[in-house]
Amino acid sequence: MRKGLLAGGLVILVLGAALLGYGFQSAATSVEVGQWEVTWYTMRDTYGTWGEVIETATFPANFNYDPLGPATRPEPIGFKAVMEINVLQTTNVGFTIGGDDGSIALLIDGASFNDLYCPDPNTSESSETTLSAGRHLLEIQYYQVLVEDDPAATFSMSVPAQESAAEIMTGGGALLFIGIVVTLLGFLLKTKPS
Repeated sequence: MRKGLLAGGLVILVLGAALLGYGFQSAATSVEVGQWEVTWYTMRDTYGTWGEVIETATFPANFNYDPLGPATRPEPIGFKAVMEINVLQTTNVGFTIGGDDGSIALLIDGASFNDLYCPDPNTSESSETTLSAGRHLLEIQYYQVLVEDDPAATFSMSVPAQESAAEIMTGGGALLFIGIVVTLLGFLLKTKPS
């Protein structure tokens, strides 16, 4: 029994270590992000005519603001936000945009990627695209279309390969732990004298 536990434990240990290594390698297909540089505007109307700059701010890479900061102003508001990302190797990236009482658009490298009209209630839309390795510029444009309500905006970005890698690493870590325990049991069990 001792040899069986020892051999089984070592097999599980090696399998767990291999999965853990594969997970770390898969996680290297990451996207480096910073923060959004945001410029707030008054809007001349509720049709997307940009007015004067109100203020500047920053948002984290993924955000959900409900209501938006300068929403207490009597006139419609809007913002333009830019963020540069660095894709380490070509990979699929998922984007979710959403909002309330406005219109929100996501541009990637200057090209419109997602455009969502969200008058009421909160609405969101998700899409996935393949981004090549290198730097990319993301831009979000939001403007208010209903002045009587609180405007909201949301953005999130995910890399499916990284999410899978995290699950693989968790499984590999669990197998590694089980392998260590079983191997130690194999070492600690004494053989019965014949």
